Amino acid sequence: MRSTASAQPSAPPIPVSTLNHVTLTVQDVRRSVDFYQRIFGMPLNTTQGTEADWSAPTVPVLGIGNGPQFIAFARGDTPAINHYCLGMEGFDAERVTSTLAEHGVEARVRMRADSDPPAEELMFRDPDNIPVQIQDVSYCGGSGTLGDLCDPDDRPRNR
Repeated sequence: MRSTASAQPSAPPIPVSTLNHVTLTVQDVRRSVDFYQRIFGMPLNTTQGTEADWSAPTVPVLGIGNGPQFIAFARGDTPAINHYCLGMEGFDAERVTSTLAEHGVEARVRMRADSDPPAEELMFRDPDNIPVQIQDVSYCGGSGTLGDLCDPDDRPRNR
C-alpha cells in the first residue's frame, strides 16, 4: 500500500520549481548583512521599501550565487524566519490566488509601493500557519510586475 505522504498528483495545481528566497526577521539588520557578506560573500543586490515615501525601513536583499535566489532581512524584536518563497514558471497572481482558493487556501496579493510598475507579491499561510510567498522564478526582489528588475540601471523606483 502506498503512503499518502509520498503520493503526488500527476500534475500539481501550482507547479513550483525553485526555492526563491527566505526573509529573516533580525534584531540588527546591519549586523546580519555584515555577517552574511563577510562569511559568504553575498552581494547587496537591491533593497525593498514598504512605503512609496520610504517612511518604513528598507529591507536589504543579498544575492545567492548567480541568482535570482536571495536572502532578505527585516528588522524585528524577535529573530525568526519571516517567510519563504517558492518560484514557478509563468507566475500570474490572479490565477494562483484563484487556484489556491479552489483548494481552501486564502491568499492575498500585495502591490509593492516602492516598485514602478508595482511588483505583485502573493502570500498565504500553510496548515501550520507558516507564511509562504509564491513568485515567478525570475523574481529577485526588485521592481517590475514580476519583481525581476534588480539592476539599479534597469530598476525604476518610487521614492
